[in-house]
Amino acid sequence: MGYIVNLTVILDDLFKTTSGNLLANDAHSAIVRHVDSGRRERIHREIRSFVTETFARFTVPQRDLVLERTIELIGRYCVRTSGDV
Repeated sequence: MGYIVNLTVILDDLFKTTSGNLLANDAHSAIVRHVDSGRRERIHREIRSFVTETFARFTVPQRDLVLERTIELIGRYCVRTSGDV
């Protein structure tokens, strides 16, 4: 879950900052920005908390709560600006 959210957030940053003209160094820069921003740690902390709270009940939820949370985190960390299409 964490890898999916982090990868999606990094790819979102790349598409926003490179306008489709991606260079090899751009990917590295996007990863460094992601880590330096603290988003990586916050995402993983939120996931750990979610998993602990959700699965501590020892019941299997009928809805796919993990997928719902993954989508929520991607939405939160890939915030659209007014200039985004």
